[in-house]
Amino acid sequence: MLWKNRLGIAIVGFPSLACAGLLGLLGFYALPDADRPAWLWYAAFGLGLGAPLGAFVLSRSVVRRLAELRACIAIASERSLPPGLPTQRPDELGLVEDGLGRLLHAQHERLRRLHDARQEFEVVLQSMTEGVIVLDADSRIRFSNRAAHDLLELPEETDFQAKPLLEFSRHPVLHDLVRAVLDNPPGAEALSQEIEIEGEQPRSVAVSAIQMHVSPQSPVWHEEHPALNGQAVSGVILALHDLTELKRLEAIRADFVANVSHELRTPLTAIKGYAETLLNGALNDPPMVTRFLAIIDRHSERLSRLIDDLLTLSDLELGKTELRHDRLVFGQLIDEVFELVKDKAASGRVRLSAALPESLPSVSGDPDRLHQVLLNLVDNGVKYTPAGGRVTVTARVAAASSVSDGNGDGTGQADHGWMEVAVADTGCGIPEADIPRLTQRFYRVDKARSRELGGTGLGLAIVKHIVQAHGGFLHIESQLDRGTTMRVFLPLGARAGRDADPEARPDSVG
Repeated sequence: MLWKNRLGIAIVGFPSLACAGLLGLLGFYALPDADRPAWLWYAAFGLGLGAPLGAFVLSRSVVRRLAELRACIAIASERSLPPGLPTQRPDELGLVEDGLGRLLHAQHERLRRLHDARQEFEVVLQSMTEGVIVLDADSRIRFSNRAAHDLLELPEETDFQAKPLLEFSRHPVLHDLVRAVLDNPPGAEALSQEIEIEGEQPRSVAVSAIQMHVSPQSPVWHEEHPALNGQAVSGVILALHDLTELKRLEAIRADFVANVSHELRTPLTAIKGYAETLLNGALNDPPMVTRFLAIIDRHSERLSRLIDDLLTLSDLELGKTELRHDRLVFGQLIDEVFELVKDKAASGRVRLSAALPESLPSVSGDPDRLHQVLLNLVDNGVKYTPAGGRVTVTARVAAASSVSDGNGDGTGQADHGWMEVAVADTGCGIPEADIPRLTQRFYRVDKARSRELGGTGLGLAIVKHIVQAHGGFLHIESQLDRGTTMRVFLPLGARAGRDADPEARPDSVG
């Protein structure tokens, strides 16, 4: 194998040539002058001169190849794979070149996989709705995702890498939580705390903190940190979960339960009280029996209306109500509603009127549900309009300025517009601050008067959900002592219904 190796031949051959040249010169000068052949001197001199020249040429070649290896290693140290290591000759140095090339390729592939895995891991963390903050043992930021920036209302473009937690958040509870986790022995359970974040939109955030552990073989091992079973605390992972919406829903649920309980208690208390009075001897007084039974009947009817409204509202919110999509004319619906409320309007001396154009187009919708909408709005107008006032129903086609067809291409409803049905009264009006809350469950501007008039506080909530189920929306305008106008907008055309975009507004509505 040695003679097949150029480098090995050079290592053995060059010293041999130098020794042969030296022996030739010694032999030349050892002979008598008459017996010294000239060819011996020239041969010895050539061998002696060829050995260093050959060594010099070989060393230059080896140095050049080592320089190429050095350059490839420098390129590989920057995490970029060199074009390739040239294996110039199959000698010992060539084997080194080949082995080093394979090692660089394997190392580069390993680094690439690690880099891809880290990138994928960071993408997953950035896509999470929960905030994630990773701290080292000195409470410096190692990683923070977009959700954490949003929860703490921090600028997303700010780089907090290697900065202390104090620059990320100054919340004292958060710092106390991190300090407690770092001070706990390794293996301690995670700690959780709820904090309130003040800002433009106050938030309730649940923070969970858990230790990160490191072994003594790791380069980030710190002797000053407590160790247990060969593990030390190397940092803290904070997980932030936004509880704002959950708390809001809990508050709504608690408020809803309280309102329902209150609304149910009133008629039930009245029914129970008058029933007990009758059972305790009032049955012998026929006029009193008749009056008490009328009161019981009135409260039971109110209780029945309340339960029916609750069930209707629940079905609408859960999408359990199946809507029909018949072609209907609003003129007929308005006539039917006026027929139902004309006696109440006459007793309250409230005038009913309608102003509908002859060319009013038909609408696709559920006749029973839209009848319920109009009946509720007109009935409310009659209830809250004093004697001598009027309730007017108008309808027209409202132009659409920017109505999406649901696919975001800006077409569809723009060619058909909206059907606008307005119910206006000349009643007492509604304070401006109360208008946004009118469609909430059980919300009443004047609670005592509303109950006196038989209202359940769910009518407008039902109206809003029915209109939204048809792809429309409700718009309320009111001024104190001047009256209220309820405007219902329903989409026209082939796409009317659930596929319409309720966020699009016609020109007449801001």
